[in-house]
Amino acid sequence: MSRVLSAFALGAAVSLTVLATPASATLHGWCGSGTTSLCLDNGTNSPFSVNPPNPFGFTSSPPGETGILGITILVPDNENGGFTPPHITGAATATANLVSTTPWTSGQLDAYLGLSANPANPIGAYLPSTKALDPGATGFFVYMADVGTQTFAGPSGPPNQLFDITSLPLASYIVGFVDLGPSGIEATANSSAIFVTARGVDVVAQPRALVLLGAGLVGLGLVLWLRRWSA
Repeated sequence: MSRVLSAFALGAAVSLTVLATPASATLHGWCGSGTTSLCLDNGTNSPFSVNPPNPFGFTSSPPGETGILGITILVPDNENGGFTPPHITGAATATANLVSTTPWTSGQLDAYLGLSANPANPIGAYLPSTKALDPGATGFFVYMADVGTQTFAGPSGPPNQLFDITSLPLASYIVGFVDLGPSGIEATANSSAIFVTARGVDVVAQPRALVLLGAGLVGLGLVLWLRRWSA
């Protein structure tokens, strides 16, 4: 088990014996570096039509909370072939590692991760929006990155820490879990989850396309040259 999951598993065990984080406490996804988030909570999720959604971060209710932040990426389970684990830079550098080769297809996300978190969001809060953009999805492969101890600004933001991430598949989500120690584990409300509504830039396909274009122009030039000399 990775360090971040070990930390969260410990927090989950502790939270069973102490008072949990109050129901009103939650993380909120934030997009952009300005004083207003560019991905706004629409009551279902926080959609963003830029991929990758850089920079991004999290705020908290109540403000000023401090704990170990696990940035969690939900990737549609039909988009995982050859997918490179997301790399995170900015306030911290980490790679989001695959939690399990078995995708999350039912139940609560915290239970899937082996945690006890609040809020504990069901897959039904995420999957319908993903299927609307990617009908072949039946669940999510889940990646998590430990970005260390962070202190969170209040929901009006901007965040105290901003991150960049590599391009994600269409209809992915970015959420967070923060281990607050004896207070329990706090999660992102589903309506505050950053929802990626744009396809990422294929940095491999672009050079390949240029090569093919160049080859086509060379071939056309050769055909014209042969016609000229055979006339």
